[in-house]
Amino acid sequence: MDVYSEYSDQALCLLLKEGDRQAYIEIYTRYNSLLYIYAFKKLRNREEAKDVVQEVFIQLWNRHQQLSVDTSLAGYLYQSVRNRALNIFAHQQIEQKYIDSLNDYLGNHTAGTDYLIREKEIAALIEKEINALPPKMRQVFLLSRKENKTYKEIASAMNISEDTVNTQMKRALKIMRDKLGPLFILVGFFY
Repeated sequence: MDVYSEYSDQALCLLLKEGDRQAYIEIYTRYNSLLYIYAFKKLRNREEAKDVVQEVFIQLWNRHQQLSVDTSLAGYLYQSVRNRALNIFAHQQIEQKYIDSLNDYLGNHTAGTDYLIREKEIAALIEKEINALPPKMRQVFLLSRKENKTYKEIASAMNISEDTVNTQMKRALKIMRDKLGPLFILVGFFY
């Protein structure tokens, strides 16, 4: 018959303080399952609950000589489990804040980067189509769109009539509309 099972918690604490391994084993046997259930209710995670209970018992043995149970052994053990669970919650909150911050940073900067890449690709496509225009038509188009010159100013600079500038622009815009489709609307944004 196991004598230690008949000892009170207070008696077991006194024996444990003296380094009695059997007293430690009896405390473990009495409280392991109960502390696990308590830890699981707090943490909602089986592995974390097992780890917390194990850490509490490891700490109990490692500090058995300094053991000072002011209330009851059960209260001391439950409080130890509770404190470790609170430490886990605090750590999880810090981790979550870090993850949220990182996601926010990546979300904002990735979207900006994607936008810049798409903008450069669209600009390159528009530039390619402008360069494919016949030379005089391209020159009229660029003077109008890039340099914001009026048809009269373009006609004067190129030594051609305003009607010719008007015709060249209509043809350039039609070619651009046909080649770029919906992207043609963006020509106004880039040029």
